[in-house]
Amino acid sequence: MIQLNPQYEAIFNPRNIDEDCDKIADLINDVPRMQIKEILALGMYKQTVTLYLQLLQSMVNHFVDDEHFCYFDEMYSPEYSLQWIYEDIMKCDIDRESRILLEEDHKEILLSECYEDYGYPSYIR
Repeated sequence: MIQLNPQYEAIFNPRNIDEDCDKIADLINDVPRMQIKEILALGMYKQTVTLYLQLLQSMVNHFVDDEHFCYFDEMYSPEYSLQWIYEDIMKCDIDRESRILLEEDHKEILLSECYEDYGYPSYIR
Protein backbone atom coordinates (compact mmCIF):
# COMPACT_ATOMS: atom_id res chain seq x y z
CA MET A 1 0.00 0.00 0.00
CA ILE A 2 1.18 3.50 -0.84
CA GLN A 3 1.86 5.78 2.11
CA LEU A 4 -0.45 8.75 2.40
CA ASN A 5 0.83 12.19 1.49
CA PRO A 6 0.02 14.82 4.18
CA GLN A 7 -0.36 17.50 1.49
CA TYR A 8 -3.01 15.42 -0.25
CA GLU A 9 -4.66 14.41 2.99
CA ALA A 10 -5.29 18.11 3.65
CA ILE A 11 -7.31 18.32 0.42
CA PHE A 12 -9.76 15.79 1.81
CA ASN A 13 -10.27 17.68 5.06
CA PRO A 14 -13.93 17.38 6.11
CA ARG A 15 -14.18 21.20 5.97
CA ASN A 16 -13.80 20.89 2.18
CA ILE A 17 -16.85 18.67 1.76
CA ASP A 18 -19.70 20.31 -0.13
CA GLU A 19 -22.32 19.21 -2.63
CA ASP A 20 -20.79 16.68 -5.03
CA CYS A 21 -17.47 17.33 -3.21
CA ASP A 22 -16.71 19.97 -5.84
CA LYS A 23 -14.31 21.89 -3.59
CA ILE A 24 -12.18 18.78 -3.15
CA ALA A 25 -12.19 18.20 -6.91
CA ASP A 26 -11.19 21.82 -7.52
CA LEU A 27 -8.30 21.47 -5.07
CA ILE A 28 -7.13 18.33 -6.87
CA ASN A 29 -7.33 20.04 -10.25
CA ASP A 30 -5.66 23.25 -9.09
CA VAL A 31 -2.40 21.89 -7.73
CA PRO A 32 -1.81 18.13 -7.69
CA ARG A 33 -3.07 17.47 -11.21
CA MET A 34 -0.87 20.22 -12.63
CA GLN A 35 2.15 19.01 -10.63
CA ILE A 36 1.55 15.44 -11.76
CA LYS A 37 1.27 16.49 -15.41
CA GLU A 38 4.57 18.38 -15.14
CA ILE A 39 6.37 15.43 -13.56
CA LEU A 40 4.84 13.07 -16.11
CA ALA A 41 6.09 15.28 -18.95
CA LEU A 42 9.62 14.91 -17.54
CA GLY A 43 9.33 11.13 -17.83
CA MET A 44 9.42 10.60 -14.07
CA TYR A 45 6.84 7.84 -14.25
CA LYS A 46 7.31 6.14 -10.89
CA GLN A 47 7.05 9.47 -9.08
CA THR A 48 3.96 10.36 -11.12
CA VAL A 49 2.27 7.05 -10.38
CA THR A 50 3.14 7.33 -6.69
CA LEU A 51 1.59 10.80 -6.41
CA TYR A 52 -1.55 9.66 -8.24
CA LEU A 53 -1.84 6.62 -5.95
CA GLN A 54 -1.43 8.81 -2.88
CA LEU A 55 -4.34 10.95 -4.03
CA LEU A 56 -6.39 7.88 -4.86
CA GLN A 57 -5.73 6.27 -1.48
CA SER A 58 -6.74 9.48 0.30
CA MET A 59 -9.96 9.61 -1.70
CA VAL A 60 -10.78 5.98 -0.93
CA ASN A 61 -10.11 6.43 2.79
CA HIS A 62 -12.04 9.66 3.14
CA PHE A 63 -14.94 8.53 0.97
CA VAL A 64 -15.81 6.00 3.68
CA ASP A 65 -14.43 7.62 6.84
CA ASP A 66 -15.97 11.05 6.18
CA GLU A 67 -19.08 9.63 4.51
CA HIS A 68 -18.63 11.40 1.20
CA PHE A 69 -21.43 9.23 -0.15
CA CYS A 70 -23.86 11.49 1.74
CA TYR A 71 -22.87 14.55 -0.30
CA PHE A 72 -23.71 13.65 -3.88
CA ASP A 73 -26.46 12.05 -5.91
CA GLU A 74 -25.07 11.16 -9.31
CA MET A 75 -21.65 12.79 -9.64
CA TYR A 76 -18.75 12.43 -7.23
CA SER A 77 -16.42 15.11 -8.56
CA PRO A 78 -13.11 13.93 -6.99
CA GLU A 79 -13.48 10.64 -8.82
CA TYR A 80 -13.54 12.49 -12.15
CA SER A 81 -10.43 14.47 -11.20
CA LEU A 82 -8.56 11.29 -10.35
CA GLN A 83 -9.80 9.58 -13.49
CA TRP A 84 -8.37 12.43 -15.58
CA ILE A 85 -4.99 12.02 -13.87
CA TYR A 86 -5.14 8.28 -14.52
CA GLU A 87 -5.96 8.92 -18.19
CA ASP A 88 -3.03 11.36 -18.43
CA ILE A 89 -0.74 8.61 -17.12
CA MET A 90 -2.16 5.95 -19.41
CA LYS A 91 -1.50 8.15 -22.48
CA CYS A 92 2.21 7.69 -21.80
CA ASP A 93 4.36 4.65 -22.34
CA ILE A 94 5.22 4.27 -18.67
CA ASP A 95 7.97 1.87 -17.65
CA ARG A 96 7.28 -1.66 -16.43
CA GLU A 97 8.06 -0.89 -12.77
CA SER A 98 5.59 2.01 -12.72
CA ARG A 99 2.91 -0.05 -14.47
CA ILE A 100 3.30 -2.85 -11.92
CA LEU A 101 3.07 -0.36 -9.05
CA LEU A 102 -0.10 1.07 -10.56
CA GLU A 103 -1.69 -2.33 -11.15
CA GLU A 104 -0.82 -3.69 -7.71
CA ASP A 105 -2.18 -0.68 -5.88
CA HIS A 106 -5.33 -0.73 -7.99
CA LYS A 107 -5.80 -4.37 -6.92
CA GLU A 108 -5.69 -3.25 -3.28
CA ILE A 109 -8.17 -0.46 -3.99
CA LEU A 110 -10.56 -2.98 -5.56
CA LEU A 111 -10.60 -4.81 -2.21
CA SER A 112 -11.40 -1.66 -0.25
CA GLU A 113 -14.73 -0.89 1.38
CA CYS A 114 -15.01 2.15 -0.88
CA TYR A 115 -14.95 0.00 -4.00
CA GLU A 116 -16.71 -3.11 -2.70
CA ASP A 117 -19.58 -1.28 -0.98
CA TYR A 118 -19.91 1.89 -3.08
CA GLY A 119 -18.27 1.11 -6.43
CA TYR A 120 -15.71 3.93 -6.24
CA PRO A 121 -13.46 4.55 -8.02
CA SER A 122 -15.55 3.19 -10.85
CA TYR A 123 -12.94 3.75 -13.57
CA ILE A 124 -10.54 1.03 -12.40
CA ARG A 125 -11.21 -2.65 -12.85
